[in-house]
Amino acid sequence: MDIKYQRNYLTEVIVKIDFLNPINSLEDKFPANLKPEIKRLFPIAEPQDIIAGEFQIKQSPDSSNIKSNKKNLKNWNFYDKNRNKLLQISYKDMYIIFKVYESFEDFKVCFIDVTDSLFKEFEELQIKRLGLRYTNNIEIPDRDPFCWEGYLNKDLLSIFNIPQDKTKIIRAFHNLELNYEHFNMRFQYGMHNPDYPAPIKKKIFILDYDAYCNGILTKDDIFKYLPIFHEGVQRLFENSISDKLRIKLNEEK
Repeated sequence: MDIKYQRNYLTEVIVKIDFLNPINSLEDKFPANLKPEIKRLFPIAEPQDIIAGEFQIKQSPDSSNIKSNKKNLKNWNFYDKNRNKLLQISYKDMYIIFKVYESFEDFKVCFIDVTDSLFKEFEELQIKRLGLRYTNNIEIPDRDPFCWEGYLNKDLLSIFNIPQDKTKIIRAFHNLELNYEHFNMRFQYGMHNPDYPAPIKKKIFILDYDAYCNGILTKDDIFKYLPIFHEGVQRLFENSISDKLRIKLNEEK
C-alpha cells in the first residue's frame, strides 16, 4: 500500500532505535569521523548537557547508607537548516524527528544514512528496540467540535455517544494495542483537548500510531522492518478516515 496525499495533518514523525549496550564514548564526546556525515544532513549542532543519576540503598536503618551517583552526560542534538528536523544521539539511543514531513522515502533515506554512519563508526553496535511513530492532529474549523461524521471511521466516534450532553466532555481518548507478525502497534486516538480541564471547544482529533518491536536487531533487520512498520501505520490510518477527510488531504497546499 502506497497512498500519497497532497497534504497531511502530521505534527511529528519519529523513528527511534535503542542500543542494546551503551556507547560509553558518546557520554562526553562526539566521534570526529562521524561528525562530517551527520552535519551534512543536520548542519546545526547544539549539544545538550544532561545529568544522569542513580541511587544505591543498602539494607540498613542508617540513612548514611543511601548513596547517589551522578554523571554529566551529553545529548548530541543536530538540526536541519530550517529546524524542522532533529537528530539526537546519546550513549543509549538515537532518534530522528520530522516536524515537516513530505514523504516516507525522504524520511527513510535520512534514517538509513544516519544509521549507516553509526554502524560504520561502532561496528559492534546492536539494537534492542526499533520504533516508528506518526502523530496526526486533525483540526477542522467548525461550530460543532464533536461532528466528525464523514471525516473519520464511525467506530472511532462511539465514545461521544455515551453522555447525553456532549458539552460536558472535557477529554475523550482511547488506547488500542495490536500485535502483528513482526511488530506491535499502539494506536491512540480521540480528542485530547488542549484547553483541558475546560470543556472542549476546538475541533481537533488525534490519530497517533506507534509501531515498534523489541529484540536483538541488526542493521539489516531495522532497514527491513521500517517499511513494514510504515505500511502497517498507513493501513490503519486509511481504516481510520473517511471520504470527507480524503478530499481535504488531496487539496492543494
